[in-house]
Amino acid sequence: MRLNEFAELAKKLPVISLDDVRSTMPGLRQETLSRWNRSGKVIMVAPGYYVLPGEISDETDLFAIAGRMYTPSFVSLESALSFHGLIPETVLSVTSVCTRKTRHINSPLCSFIYRSIQPQYFFGYEAKTGRKHKYLMASPGRAVVDLFYLRRDISSAEDMMELRFDSETFSGLDPMEILDMAERFNKPWLTGKVKVLLEVMKNA
Repeated sequence: MRLNEFAELAKKLPVISLDDVRSTMPGLRQETLSRWNRSGKVIMVAPGYYVLPGEISDETDLFAIAGRMYTPSFVSLESALSFHGLIPETVLSVTSVCTRKTRHINSPLCSFIYRSIQPQYFFGYEAKTGRKHKYLMASPGRAVVDLFYLRRDISSAEDMMELRFDSETFSGLDPMEILDMAERFNKPWLTGKVKVLLEVMKNA
Protein backbone atom coordinates (compact mmCIF):
# COMPACT_ATOMS: atom_id res chain seq x y z
CA MET A 1 0.00 0.00 0.00
CA ARG A 2 1.39 3.39 -0.96
CA LEU A 3 0.41 4.91 2.37
CA ASN A 4 2.76 2.45 4.10
CA GLU A 5 5.58 3.64 1.84
CA PHE A 6 4.71 7.21 2.72
CA ALA A 7 4.81 6.33 6.43
CA GLU A 8 8.27 4.82 6.05
CA LEU A 9 9.50 7.98 4.37
CA ALA A 10 7.94 10.07 7.13
CA LYS A 11 10.17 8.34 9.68
CA LYS A 12 13.25 9.77 7.96
CA LEU A 13 12.17 13.33 7.20
CA PRO A 14 10.56 16.06 9.33
CA VAL A 15 8.18 16.93 6.49
CA ILE A 16 7.68 15.30 3.07
CA SER A 17 7.74 17.43 -0.07
CA LEU A 18 6.31 16.63 -3.48
CA ASP A 19 9.88 16.28 -4.74
CA ASP A 20 10.49 13.61 -2.06
CA VAL A 21 7.39 11.76 -3.21
CA ARG A 22 8.35 11.93 -6.88
CA SER A 23 11.88 10.68 -6.24
CA THR A 24 11.01 7.82 -3.86
CA MET A 25 7.47 6.87 -4.89
CA PRO A 26 7.22 7.49 -8.63
CA GLY A 27 3.68 7.17 -9.87
CA LEU A 28 2.05 8.42 -6.67
CA ARG A 29 -0.13 11.24 -7.89
CA GLN A 30 -0.71 14.54 -6.15
CA GLU A 31 -4.44 13.80 -6.36
CA THR A 32 -3.84 10.81 -4.08
CA LEU A 33 -2.11 13.04 -1.52
CA SER A 34 -5.03 15.47 -1.71
CA ARG A 35 -7.45 12.62 -1.08
CA TRP A 36 -5.40 11.40 1.88
CA ASN A 37 -5.37 14.94 3.24
CA ARG A 38 -9.17 15.23 2.97
CA SER A 39 -9.63 11.90 4.73
CA GLY A 40 -7.18 12.79 7.52
CA LYS A 41 -4.57 10.17 6.61
CA VAL A 42 -1.98 12.90 6.08
CA ILE A 43 -1.80 16.59 6.99
CA MET A 44 -0.87 19.18 4.38
CA VAL A 45 1.35 21.58 6.33
CA ALA A 46 1.71 23.92 3.35
CA PRO A 47 1.13 23.49 -0.37
CA GLY A 48 3.37 20.61 -1.41
CA TYR A 49 4.42 19.59 2.14
CA TYR A 50 2.91 16.78 4.19
CA VAL A 51 3.25 15.01 7.55
CA LEU A 52 1.46 12.09 9.18
CA PRO A 53 -1.11 12.79 11.92
CA GLY A 54 0.32 12.27 15.40
CA GLU A 55 3.94 12.65 14.30
CA ILE A 56 4.36 16.15 15.76
CA SER A 57 4.76 16.02 19.53
CA ASP A 58 7.02 18.91 20.55
CA GLU A 59 8.38 22.23 19.32
CA THR A 60 11.59 20.71 17.95
CA ASP A 61 9.50 18.82 15.39
CA LEU A 62 8.07 22.17 14.26
CA PHE A 63 11.53 23.75 14.16
CA ALA A 64 12.77 20.97 11.86
CA ILE A 65 9.72 21.36 9.62
CA ALA A 66 10.25 25.12 9.41
CA GLY A 67 13.86 24.68 8.33
CA ARG A 68 13.07 22.13 5.66
CA MET A 69 10.12 23.98 4.11
CA TYR A 70 12.03 27.21 3.49
CA THR A 71 15.78 27.13 3.08
CA PRO A 72 18.15 28.56 4.00
CA SER A 73 16.60 29.62 7.30
CA PHE A 74 17.11 29.25 11.03
CA VAL A 75 14.76 29.65 13.99
CA SER A 76 15.17 33.07 15.63
CA LEU A 77 13.26 36.07 17.01
CA GLU A 78 10.48 35.24 19.51
CA SER A 79 10.71 31.48 18.97
CA ALA A 80 14.43 31.41 19.78
CA LEU A 81 14.04 33.82 22.69
CA SER A 82 11.37 31.57 24.18
CA PHE A 83 13.43 28.44 23.51
CA HIS A 84 16.43 29.94 25.33
CA GLY A 85 14.26 31.03 28.28
CA LEU A 86 14.78 34.74 27.66
CA ILE A 87 11.09 35.64 27.43
CA PRO A 88 8.30 34.10 29.50
CA GLU A 89 5.67 33.76 26.79
CA THR A 90 4.84 30.50 25.07
CA VAL A 91 5.11 31.26 21.37
CA LEU A 92 2.34 29.82 19.22
CA SER A 93 4.17 30.31 15.91
CA VAL A 94 7.62 29.40 14.63
CA THR A 95 9.58 32.49 13.62
CA SER A 96 12.69 32.16 11.49
CA VAL A 97 15.02 34.37 9.50
CA CYS A 98 15.88 33.53 5.92
CA THR A 99 17.71 34.91 2.89
CA ARG A 100 14.64 34.59 0.68
CA LYS A 101 11.59 36.84 0.63
CA THR A 102 9.47 37.23 3.75
CA ARG A 103 6.78 34.57 3.97
CA HIS A 104 3.93 33.64 6.32
CA ILE A 105 2.48 30.12 6.20
CA ASN A 106 -0.70 29.35 8.11
CA SER A 107 -0.90 25.60 8.62
CA PRO A 108 -2.96 23.18 10.71
CA LEU A 109 0.09 22.77 12.95
CA CYS A 110 0.99 26.41 13.64
CA SER A 111 1.97 29.57 11.83
CA PHE A 112 5.41 29.54 10.22
CA ILE A 113 6.82 33.06 9.83
CA TYR A 114 9.98 33.77 7.83
CA ARG A 115 11.60 37.21 8.00
CA SER A 116 14.03 38.18 5.27
CA ILE A 117 17.63 39.21 5.92
CA GLN A 118 20.51 39.84 3.54
CA PRO A 119 22.79 36.82 2.87
CA GLN A 120 25.78 38.45 4.60
CA TYR A 121 23.77 38.45 7.85
CA PHE A 122 23.20 34.69 7.81
CA PHE A 123 25.31 33.76 10.84
CA GLY A 124 24.99 33.28 14.59
CA TYR A 125 23.14 29.97 14.64
CA GLU A 126 23.95 26.36 15.49
CA ALA A 127 22.70 22.94 14.50
CA LYS A 128 20.70 21.18 17.20
CA THR A 129 19.16 17.74 17.40
CA GLY A 130 15.52 17.63 18.42
CA ARG A 131 13.28 14.72 19.33
CA LYS A 132 13.82 13.13 15.91
CA HIS A 133 15.44 15.59 13.51
CA LYS A 134 18.10 18.28 13.30
CA TYR A 135 17.29 21.98 12.99
CA LEU A 136 19.11 25.33 13.02
CA MET A 137 18.63 27.61 16.03
CA ALA A 138 19.84 31.17 16.61
CA SER A 139 22.12 31.70 19.56
CA PRO A 140 20.53 33.75 22.37
CA GLY A 141 22.51 36.84 21.35
CA ARG A 142 21.62 36.44 17.70
CA ALA A 143 17.92 36.14 18.57
CA VAL A 144 18.13 39.42 20.50
CA VAL A 145 19.89 41.17 17.62
CA ASP A 146 17.37 39.85 15.10
CA LEU A 147 14.52 41.16 17.22
CA PHE A 148 16.03 44.65 17.34
CA TYR A 149 17.01 44.57 13.67
CA LEU A 150 13.59 43.53 12.40
CA ARG A 151 11.42 45.26 15.01
CA ARG A 152 12.15 48.94 14.43
CA ASP A 153 9.40 49.86 16.93
CA ILE A 154 11.63 48.64 19.78
CA SER A 155 14.13 51.40 20.48
CA SER A 156 13.81 52.95 23.95
CA ALA A 157 14.63 51.55 27.37
CA GLU A 158 10.89 51.50 28.10
CA ASP A 159 10.25 49.41 24.97
CA MET A 160 12.88 46.93 26.10
CA MET A 161 11.51 46.67 29.62
CA GLU A 162 8.14 45.75 28.13
CA LEU A 163 9.75 42.72 26.51
CA ARG A 164 10.18 41.27 30.02
CA PHE A 165 13.50 39.57 29.40
CA ASP A 166 14.28 37.11 32.19
CA SER A 167 17.03 38.83 34.17
CA GLU A 168 18.50 35.62 35.58
CA THR A 169 18.76 33.94 32.19
CA PHE A 170 20.07 37.12 30.58
CA SER A 171 22.77 37.48 33.23
CA GLY A 172 24.22 34.18 32.04
CA LEU A 173 24.88 35.59 28.57
CA ASP A 174 28.11 37.26 27.48
CA PRO A 175 27.25 40.94 26.83
CA MET A 176 30.29 41.42 24.59
CA GLU A 177 29.18 38.50 22.43
CA ILE A 178 25.79 40.15 21.90
CA LEU A 179 27.44 43.48 21.14
CA ASP A 180 29.89 41.88 18.71
CA MET A 181 26.97 40.16 16.99
CA ALA A 182 25.24 43.50 16.49
CA GLU A 183 28.41 45.19 15.24
CA ARG A 184 28.75 42.59 12.47
CA PHE A 185 25.63 44.11 10.91
CA ASN A 186 27.50 47.42 10.60
CA LYS A 187 24.41 49.41 11.61
CA PRO A 188 25.19 52.03 14.28
CA TRP A 189 21.52 52.32 15.25
CA LEU A 190 21.41 48.55 15.92
CA THR A 191 24.54 48.64 18.04
CA GLY A 192 23.02 51.56 19.93
CA LYS A 193 19.89 49.54 20.71
CA VAL A 194 21.96 46.68 22.08
CA LYS A 195 23.91 49.04 24.31
CA VAL A 196 20.64 50.39 25.71
CA LEU A 197 19.43 46.85 26.38
CA LEU A 198 22.66 45.88 28.15
CA GLU A 199 22.29 48.92 30.41
CA VAL A 200 18.64 48.08 31.11
CA MET A 201 19.45 44.49 32.00
CA LYS A 202 22.43 45.50 34.14
CA ASN A 203 20.04 47.50 36.29
CA ALA A 204 17.22 44.94 36.24
